[in-house]
Amino acid sequence: MRLEPQQRRTVIITAAVRIARDGQLSDVTHGAVAKRCTVKTSAATVRHYFPDRSQLWRAVIDADERFALQGRELGLC
Repeated sequence: MRLEPQQRRTVIITAAVRIARDGQLSDVTHGAVAKRCTVKTSAATVRHYFPDRSQLWRAVIDADERFALQGRELGLC
């Protein structure tokens, strides 16, 4: 099953938020997110949507504001 770009982005962000909830924001990496996605996703695909880790972290913060403090500590906010 091929996902539309917005659907793929949602799957990626959902996986990233779950990783952050299980640990912390800094645990969210392209490879970890790819492994956690509910549909087959590669680290390269995650990097396509979020070219660097700070963009991936910002997406987590946007999806769940509980991570805003960690984002500030990482210099994102």
